Amino acid sequence: MTKRILSLLLVVIMAFSSVLLVSCNGEEEESSGTASEVGDTAGFLNEKKDFGGETIKILTYANRNFSTCQIAPEELVDEAVSDAFYERNAIIEENYGIKIEVETEDDQNTIADTIRLNCQSNLDEYQAVVTGIVYMAPLGVEGFLYDFNSIDNGYLHLDKEWWDQTIMQDISINDKIWFLSGDALVEDDESTWAIYFNKELIKSYDLEDPYQLVRDGAWTLDKMHELASKVHKQNGSTKSYDPDVGDVWGLLAQSYDYYAFMLGGDQPMVDNTGDEPRLRVDEEENYNTFYTVYDIMLDDKNTGVADFFGSWNSGVYGQKTQIFANGNALFMPGAISTVSEEVMRNAEIKYGILPMPKRSDLQDDYTTSVTVYWCSVFSIPLSNVEKLDATCYALEAMAFYGKKLVTPEYYDRTLTYKRFQDDESRDMLDLIFRNRTYDLGGIFNFGDTGGGNGTLYFYTNLLGAKSNAIVSEYEKYSGAYQTALDALIEQANKE
Repeated sequence: MTKRILSLLLVVIMAFSSVLLVSCNGEEEESSGTASEVGDTAGFLNEKKDFGGETIKILTYANRNFSTCQIAPEELVDEAVSDAFYERNAIIEENYGIKIEVETEDDQNTIADTIRLNCQSNLDEYQAVVTGIVYMAPLGVEGFLYDFNSIDNGYLHLDKEWWDQTIMQDISINDKIWFLSGDALVEDDESTWAIYFNKELIKSYDLEDPYQLVRDGAWTLDKMHELASKVHKQNGSTKSYDPDVGDVWGLLAQSYDYYAFMLGGDQPMVDNTGDEPRLRVDEEENYNTFYTVYDIMLDDKNTGVADFFGSWNSGVYGQKTQIFANGNALFMPGAISTVSEEVMRNAEIKYGILPMPKRSDLQDDYTTSVTVYWCSVFSIPLSNVEKLDATCYALEAMAFYGKKLVTPEYYDRTLTYKRFQDDESRDMLDLIFRNRTYDLGGIFNFGDTGGGNGTLYFYTNLLGAKSNAIVSEYEKYSGAYQTALDALIEQANKE
């Protein structure tokens, strides 16, 4: 869902605010002073109710920028976004008698196990859960989550702009919706994928303006590769991934970027636009896009794929970002959260942001994906019976007041006005968030048996093997993929 600027008035207020705040990560931010709006309940659609101090406990993950504070900050900490979340919850508690509590687990992999056990044991320990969508997906297939469309208490207004309309459209099956995102959260925005580029290298190599290419509809995979191929420097006999060596790359990437490039080329693994979702990996257009991305990723002179220099947890992903921050790469895909990392905040280079490139200029519009590992979503476990009404009321309030209080601080001020200093990047962010898309193939990881052989890893496994044998590889696994997809459809068709 696009999280737009609320009004020109809010922008003016934020632009002239002079109160300095310190962020969760210890950096200075400017606040727009949302404390004055704590009592403003205008526009909330639900009839005012007093739930008498009811506590809604939400289980989530730890160790991300906003993973806990987007649910329930414990106190005001002089950080603009966190304090806006705090003030949102203060409204909910003060005006509606609902207290939001958060509990965390360090490993997202265990969250689904916890919720599953609670449901099987009829324990109403957690009224809602927020975690990366790929970790919650199995619970939907197994029937442990409420379908939000089936909840008839009238407290959730899912057609309103504070709820992400795209995710409901892209992943609903037989009108079943097990996951929600929107203005109640910001980690869904943080997980959105984009391309960072070095403005100084564009200028020094006299390259075409990427912003203009985007505006002209000409920002494509081939154009990105063409520009990347013109930026090259090698200090030794082979290209190095050591940031201190100073080799210059046209494109830095990691294995997940393969999937992100495919989705940027409008090539989801599953078509969910018809009566039932269907696998479409074997379509000619998908194959052709795969071969284009393969040629780019295997161009070892100009493209530095981190996974070719070490395992994902060996530090090579950090090296990738450091190389870019040092000014030694033209392009680098990554999540929006990348811009908040310390290495990027300390970077002395001038950089901008772009949407993922189209597969060709014939593609209607740019499309943007998310990393399914960190895209936060709300779900309600079926074990929540006694507090279901209060939970729905609370989620609606969290989303509504999130749009009113949090979005201006996160999107307008912290991200748009603090992280990027040019109007073009702000336009690009609008475009990126406006065209976000979700793919059932990545979210449900069809056919995975615990060995990394599901649809989510289909492209990355081929990349790791440096193989473009997509046709034979798909023939090998398509049966397992279809069986898993059929199981999802069967669950969604249950009454």
